[in-house]
Amino acid sequence: MRPPKRDKLDYEKVETGVMIPGIIEKVEYDQEHNFKGFQGKEDTVQPAVRLKFKLEGSQYAHYSRWMKFTLGEKSNLYKKYVSKLVAGAVPDMDIDLDALNGMKIKTVWSEENGFQNIDAIYPDGAKVNADAFTPENHEEEPIPEEQ
Repeated sequence: MRPPKRDKLDYEKVETGVMIPGIIEKVEYDQEHNFKGFQGKEDTVQPAVRLKFKLEGSQYAHYSRWMKFTLGEKSNLYKKYVSKLVAGAVPDMDIDLDALNGMKIKTVWSEENGFQNIDAIYPDGAKVNADAFTPENHEEEPIPEEQ
């Protein structure tokens, strides 16, 4: 017996290699995302984040891939998104990523093996302002003594 035929899903594709304006519609979170192991490594379950975009000329929403929810200097979330969209971004900064919701952006997409991914993202206007908190640039203010 053969399985029943399934409808082939065609996803809306965007033009690649050109600037496409849009907005970050929503930052989405998954506290227990399953990341598949790569080259023999075990799968891991950890917090993840992705961005949902509304792009000019597109009927449907488009998404970034799921990324580990960390802002380390080598993380994709920091290198590809936060460092480009947040004023004064530094690795491991303290920022509420929901500040990116509604931000106007310009994107450049590429396609590989039938999948489309963001190559570059830029703010369309000013970067998001955020108070960067790192141990290096933040000193506790002394509590004034009562007199």
